[in-house]
Amino acid sequence: GGRRRRGRPGTAGEEAQCPVCRQALVEAVTPSCRHPLCLACFQRCLQGPGLCCPLCRSRLSTRARRHQACAEPAATTAAGGGG
Repeated sequence: GGRRRRGRPGTAGEEAQCPVCRQALVEAVTPSCRHPLCLACFQRCLQGPGLCCPLCRSRLSTRARRHQACAEPAATTAAGGGG
């Protein structure tokens, strides 16, 4: 029997995946260090004390943090918030 390799690097047509959680890169965020992360992993980085890339430990820029803030849905425009 032949062994099948799944997720070979450089295979055309495959979805890119987050290097941290290995899930498909949905809503990819690319900080200044050029390591693409999924939005969930990126947000986790911003919640940590170091504010750095989990792959290279490069400090995340304020621009990246601003991008994350823009990516979150605005709570002020959410329906159902009466008052």
